[in-house]
Amino acid sequence: MTTTTARGPTAAEILALLASIERHGPTAPAAMAFRSALRRKGIEADHAGGLRALDDLMDAVAVAGPTRADARLAILRAAWGELLPGPGGRAQS
Repeated sequence: MTTTTARGPTAAEILALLASIERHGPTAPAAMAFRSALRRKGIEADHAGGLRALDDLMDAVAVAGPTRADARLAILRAAWGELLPGPGGRAQS
């Protein structure tokens, strides 16, 4: 019998999507596609490890690029809004 565990996205995957979004204008079709992929990665992370996984990914993004952290975290919050605690999102516990 083998046991498998859900593997969430890595920080490198999230950072690659964020960098791709940054290369395009906010309304460019490519940026919109990357945001959709980023949302799916958030759902994967949530399924793999819940809020802890999402928080860990957001922390990794902030550490990886401190000068871009605010803008990148804003993109993540927009993409993962319904997954995060707060207005319009997950109920706070």
